[in-house]
Amino acid sequence: MDYIIRIKNALDYVEENLTEETELKEIANKAYFSLYHFHRIFGAIVGDNMKEFIRKRRLTEARNDLIVTNDRIIDIALKYQFGSQAAFTRSFKKMYGMTPHQYRKNGTNLVLFQKKKLTDIQLKHLNGGINVEPKIIEKDKFMIVGIKYYGNNQNNEIPELWNKFNSRMKEIKNVINSNVAMGVCEFVESFTEESKFTYFACQEVNSFRNIPEGMEGLTVENNKYAVFTHKGSVERLGDTYEYIYGT
Repeated sequence: MDYIIRIKNALDYVEENLTEETELKEIANKAYFSLYHFHRIFGAIVGDNMKEFIRKRRLTEARNDLIVTNDRIIDIALKYQFGSQAAFTRSFKKMYGMTPHQYRKNGTNLVLFQKKKLTDIQLKHLNGGINVEPKIIEKDKFMIVGIKYYGNNQNNEIPELWNKFNSRMKEIKNVINSNVAMGVCEFVESFTEESKFTYFACQEVNSFRNIPEGMEGLTVENNKYAVFTHKGSVERLGDTYEYIYGT
């Protein structure tokens, strides 16, 4: 049996039992692996250990319950096998930076840091379409020039932004590498479906001289970055983003 199918069998069992107590050995049995080999293969394909994956999936479903139901926080905590409201609150705050009470009071579901249910296609993508372990690098501050977008992309404006930018790339002067373009998204504190953000389709430059009309320059300060390599088709790029922000 193919490894992907076997891991998917285990994941299906997990999804069916998110509100039930489960044993890791029992999950491994669903994939016809010993517990040792299951940990090794699951980690290599999914990029998470099984225990952490289950915890994140339960937290994702629990946070949805906080918004769409009136269930008490203690009941949600017990429903998703956290044992106590205190244990649930600690795990929730570690993942989302706020308590379940604060999250419910805020009243908006965050887009980032969701550990969604994995489909067959996404599993296959993780098994070759992306490096699941990022490379951590430090990069000195650098300058970019490009077309800026501000909004929430609800009408899928960013792909159109790239079409516009690709047609005008050659206008940019002082480009460091003409074969490289990048998308730069300025950080926002909370990322909901309604949140607006600033995004640049751009190229790195060594000077802000002669910026083309309709474009802007930005200096990105030195920082530490997690580098993921997307190896699949453009159509699967969304799966890569979902993996990055759900890990």
